[in-house]
Amino acid sequence: MIKTFMLLLAFTVTDPEGFEKDEKVHILSQHFDTELECKEFIGIWEGLIRSRGLSSAQDMLADGYKVSLTHIGCTVAPDLDSK
Repeated sequence: MIKTFMLLLAFTVTDPEGFEKDEKVHILSQHFDTELECKEFIGIWEGLIRSRGLSSAQDMLADGYKVSLTHIGCTVAPDLDSK
């Protein structure tokens, strides 16, 4: 099996009262053939990832909740076809 890598965005969520939730939100996006390709992509696009990724995640939350982007990295793509 050939490993592929994915862009990993990690977020924390703060509730309307200002308390950070224990739950963390991880979003996997975009496949790469190698970890190096993924890291090079981050190097080029990190600013756009931070702004767009943050606003996209914020749009998924209920009013009053806030999200913070805490990590941008690369991870091995999960095998979702295995049983």
